[in-house]
Amino acid sequence: MRVSSLLLLSLAACTPRVEGIAAEPEDQASTAPEAGDGTDGQTEGPSEPRPIQDDDVEDVPAGEPTSRPGDQVFDLRVIHSVEVDISEAGIASLTSEPREWVVADVQVDGEAFSQVGVRVKGRLGSQRSIRGKAALKLDFLEFGQDQRLDGLEKLNLNNMVQDCAKIKELAAYGIHELTGTPAPRVAYAHVWVNGDDRGIYTLVEQQDDVFLKGRFADPTGTLYDGDYFMHADRSYTLVDFRSELVDLFEQDEGEDVARADLRAVAEALERGDALDGALADLVDIDQLARFIAATAWTGHSDSYVYYSNNYRAYFDPARDGRMVLLPWDPDWAFYAGTSLGSPYGVLAQRCFADVPCFAKVQDAVADLSVALEDGVLMGKLEAAMDLVTADVLRDPYLEHGRSEVEACQADVVAWFDRRDWDLASAGF
Repeated sequence: MRVSSLLLLSLAACTPRVEGIAAEPEDQASTAPEAGDGTDGQTEGPSEPRPIQDDDVEDVPAGEPTSRPGDQVFDLRVIHSVEVDISEAGIASLTSEPREWVVADVQVDGEAFSQVGVRVKGRLGSQRSIRGKAALKLDFLEFGQDQRLDGLEKLNLNNMVQDCAKIKELAAYGIHELTGTPAPRVAYAHVWVNGDDRGIYTLVEQQDDVFLKGRFADPTGTLYDGDYFMHADRSYTLVDFRSELVDLFEQDEGEDVARADLRAVAEALERGDALDGALADLVDIDQLARFIAATAWTGHSDSYVYYSNNYRAYFDPARDGRMVLLPWDPDWAFYAGTSLGSPYGVLAQRCFADVPCFAKVQDAVADLSVALEDGVLMGKLEAAMDLVTADVLRDPYLEHGRSEVEACQADVVAWFDRRDWDLASAGF
């Protein structure tokens, strides 16, 4: 299949919005939490990880060494246990300055770490008070300690307040992996802060130097954060490959090159360089097509493709320095309202409008459909639901009722059954 005239008309009407914006789009806004709808039982204190009983998750022999950092942490057979202890001064600091690091003592599955950096994670959509179900970022090296958790330097504890199904991150990252795009690993944990039960969280792998070493042949390239830039007045600007926005990218890894690699991509796009010509020397176009295919398949409305948000850009030395896009924070995936034919990021717009590039996207969608036929990813999702749903419904900070959680999980399962038809109808 090739790009339809209707799709090209929608592209002509699509103009980037990049100025400061006072609030998120209405369909992506979130409300303050209400007292837990599914708290029909008393929660217990910290306990050992509980194993999953499900044949769909491949068993790993006990005592077998892990193949890379984090294999124990991202074991989906268990609900892990994370205890975070922060001083009252630290709690006060995180209340007033949520994104500033404070010191904490942390135990993960009974393994103790001292002087760990902790801060609140999330901003407009998922940010919650440190006294409630705050998403957290842990940095085991922040305060100078030479310590790592199963080889990891950082770890994200996501609160899932925007994920009513509680499996969207696992599912969306799994789809990207099937297209060959490295994505963070995910597991689940029961979290306590100063002894207060905060319920079930996802443990999400940090995209940092450890991640790059485990997923790329050459991990020495530059890695940039493409999340929106927050202004002092809490308006924000979406970050994209445009010259006036390049300085808003945050560099996470690699040597400081003054964003020259990002600027080269932006200038090539502004010159109108061909995707199969000069631009292909700067961007891995085949990988871009696979990234777009996975994003369209998951319907991630708050992604680079559909909102120029929640992504990372890695300039890979093993690809002669060409850029690849990586997914992040797909809690708005599996959203039926995503307009599949209306790309937002400038690279995505160029690919949709270019017949050879969009043909690569269509081929990647077809390959993804074949890869899903073995049912392995769905087996992992079903196992994850069996593992966590009962505990999720006892979460004292749950923002979704029992019926909503169950309905959202059923929607994700149904999504897998009908997505080929949805994409074909949209011209993919």
